Amino acid sequence: MFMQDISRLSAEPVSAEPIASPALPRPTAPHTRAALAMGMFGPTLVETEKGWTPASELRIGDRLHTLDGGLQHIAALSRRAVLPAERAVKIKGGHFDACDDLMLLPGQPVLLQTVSLMAAPYARLKASALTSTIGATITLAPQKAEIITPIFAEEEAIWAQSGVLLLCPGIRDSLSAYPAVDDTLASFFLTERQRRFG
Repeated sequence: MFMQDISRLSAEPVSAEPIASPALPRPTAPHTRAALAMGMFGPTLVETEKGWTPASELRIGDRLHTLDGGLQHIAALSRRAVLPAERAVKIKGGHFDACDDLMLLPGQPVLLQTVSLMAAPYARLKASALTSTIGATITLAPQKAEIITPIFAEEEAIWAQSGVLLLCPGIRDSLSAYPAVDDTLASFFLTERQRRFG
């Protein structure tokens, strides 16, 4: 991911579900399985080449600003309706660099600056891990909501709700460039990070 050619793009956008023979069960591609565990809610604003746009308006082929790859094309989109009593993580505006309230699925990876706590400049945590500190809580997802996950040619981090970095899956299944903070260490990491930020 680092030092990528920012002009690269997916040669042919694909749908989020692979095509399968009617006689055979439909396989689930790795990027589709990953997308089901993560996602943002439709009203979430993401930074596209045309400006801040609700996630619900994203289409395959749209270009989003990414952390280290410039503008990247969406190669596939996962869209689904929220399930009854499905849980979500609500990040209050003003926390984790969000300009306004933000709702994510608990499994959505969020990137945070490590503030020299790790060798890497950013670490990834599940949105649910953020609830161990002030500013994020577990809540029930609103009824009839839509959950969106953009999928790129390779894993990308995109800007949401102004300053939150969300990690999105890639079609090419590969190891993440960002080290994970285990749920058991998340509370310590977040507390120490807050202490260093002051």
